[in-house]
Amino acid sequence: MTEEMTSEAIIVCGVPASGKTTFAHDLARELRWTFLDLDTLTNPLFEHMGGEFLVDVPTAQPPVRASVNDIRYTCLFDTTKENLALGNSVIVVAPFTSERTFPAAWDRLVERLAISPGRVHLAWMDTPPEEVVNRMRLRGAARDLEKMKDPERFLSPDVTRAPGVGHIRIDGLLAPRQQIDHFLQDFGVRQTVS
Repeated sequence: MTEEMTSEAIIVCGVPASGKTTFAHDLARELRWTFLDLDTLTNPLFEHMGGEFLVDVPTAQPPVRASVNDIRYTCLFDTTKENLALGNSVIVVAPFTSERTFPAAWDRLVERLAISPGRVHLAWMDTPPEEVVNRMRLRGAARDLEKMKDPERFLSPDVTRAPGVGHIRIDGLLAPRQQIDHFLQDFGVRQTVS
């Protein structure tokens, strides 16, 4: 088999309750790509181990010693890489706070996936902080209780600012179908240009 694999990855990022998982799931269904979610892959084990409240703080350098959160991301990256190596295009969803903030962290992500940088795309769910807090209240999930006690810490300017790397912005206030349509139009234009 000499045919070159042309699998691609769309990395969907944003703060919790921004709507990124719903968008990513709908996009995977639309494109018929594999859907990989950090929470689905790692939360049962994380919670079994007594997982604590995490605020994803962006860092430019890789950690000297891996935290539980770093290990969760390693599980996600390794699963993504395996799918890409099999020729499966993937939609991957997680906050990706450091990766979307710092070009060096983004470059490390792309390198770990072991496909050409032009086949890894970042989609950022941009949802206003007040709407994020409102959605957390409405969904009433246990994992959000600590975050709602201190939304300013959880939704700090470092965490909510636009990515520091090339990306496609998704308006978190649009209806899901509109989000998909706008993304696919922008994604198609970028594919044509690159």
